[in-house]
Amino acid sequence: MLKKSSVVIASVLMAGLVIAAVLTVINPDRGVVLPDPIERDLGAILARDTLVALTSYTSTSYFLYRGQPFGFEYELLNDFAEDQDVVFQIKVVPRDSILYYLNSGLGDIAAARLQPVVEDTSAFGFTRYLYETSPVVVQRVASVDTTQVEAPEVPEALAERVEQKGGDVALEPLAVRARRVRQPEDLAGQEVFLPDDDPYVDRLVELEDEITGDIAIVEVDTTSEALIRNVAVGNIELTVAQENVAQLEAGYYNNLRIEPEVGAPHGVAWAVRDNAPTLRTALDEWILENRDTRRWNQLYRKYYVDRRGYRERIETGFLTARTGNLSGYDDLIKRYAPGVGWDWRLLASQMYQESRFEPRAKSWAGAMGLLQIMPATASDLGLADPYDPQQNIEAAVRYLKWLEDNYWKEEIADPEERVKFILASYNAGAGHVFDAQRLTEAEGGDPAVWEDVAYWLLRKSEQAVYTRPEVRNGYARGLEPVHYVSIILERYEHYQQFVDGEEGAAAVPNQELGT
Repeated sequence: MLKKSSVVIASVLMAGLVIAAVLTVINPDRGVVLPDPIERDLGAILARDTLVALTSYTSTSYFLYRGQPFGFEYELLNDFAEDQDVVFQIKVVPRDSILYYLNSGLGDIAAARLQPVVEDTSAFGFTRYLYETSPVVVQRVASVDTTQVEAPEVPEALAERVEQKGGDVALEPLAVRARRVRQPEDLAGQEVFLPDDDPYVDRLVELEDEITGDIAIVEVDTTSEALIRNVAVGNIELTVAQENVAQLEAGYYNNLRIEPEVGAPHGVAWAVRDNAPTLRTALDEWILENRDTRRWNQLYRKYYVDRRGYRERIETGFLTARTGNLSGYDDLIKRYAPGVGWDWRLLASQMYQESRFEPRAKSWAGAMGLLQIMPATASDLGLADPYDPQQNIEAAVRYLKWLEDNYWKEEIADPEERVKFILASYNAGAGHVFDAQRLTEAEGGDPAVWEDVAYWLLRKSEQAVYTRPEVRNGYARGLEPVHYVSIILERYEHYQQFVDGEEGAAAVPNQELGT
């Protein structure tokens, strides 16, 4: 079986699936209660060869940048999955519902900068800490010129408030309005915004008793990062956030003050169902073994300490979840992808694999441009300038369509499978794929199923295989086209998380999670 290193399943869930997966009853205190946890521990995960993590989009846990997935928790979980020799999948779900989806069986690990609190630790197993941080007040100490920094998205719950205040975050800096908070007691009488169901809500309620003063806590359906950014531009006055996250945002919005602390340092961990002790033990052992390694420390610095890198991610415009952009060529990809009936994000994933979105890219073999068209193919397609982005994309789409019409449209009835054969042919040539099909058929496999064919394409690098009578095109380094297909489809799944796409033909693979 061919394994992918990681696959992302889109977070948009069908209503029927949600209802079936999360059966809840009304709770007067929290709105809903947890479903009973499904039975699936590490043994079952290993047996099905797939580990699924649940997360929410944040600027540190999991995000897409310049066409590639990144994130502190994403990379660590990928390492753990490799250690367990299983396929890693990650699903984005609402942060305030992540534990409900965990119990329902949608995933096996919850990973979204989780702070273990009493009401959760009694119902879930939390791992050893990944790191420690503290709750801090985030406030602005000066106005900010929003012509010099990115104007943040205003959460829907704040839109009316911003309009009433007369704010225009896109055009002009706003004056500081809030009274400076120098110590926790200064929060008395203040309005503090927090994400829905955030653990720091309970901390502020405790603080009210300690300072004998009321704090107006406003819960908003958004992320901590979004609230910090709205503090910076003056849409709201105060929020409380994890210190390392707040400091990272302060590296971009330099008018923020990240103090005072309003509680003791606490750990950030992953959660598993309370009936999955073997999985928790494996995670704990792996965390203890790796937490002091160079790799772990490098990842922490990369995502929580490197302010310059964070600022670059924002300013380039390719932090996809914030901008909706994958590359500087999205409009051209959208224009031409329908020519082969593909979702434009699939073509974008292929382009990233070919050139990393570099229009002047040239391979050792002479392939040119964004989609790495070979000189002979460029000549056949009448491509005058392979380095011109528009010409290159248009010609590549015509070539993809030609491969489909001349080789695979009749050969492979299943449109999802057909895409894989087209991609492999684009990379290695249709002749080698035909050889692998003949080998597959000779060995009793299905020549219309990519997984069967890929096995024999991999083996075409072996002399005992490429000298067989079924092989007409000789040796092939089969690992390259097999990896090519796998990584493009894997990246496409990531793209679906963050970017809206027009519907293409039914020829777009839809990789569902097996139960």
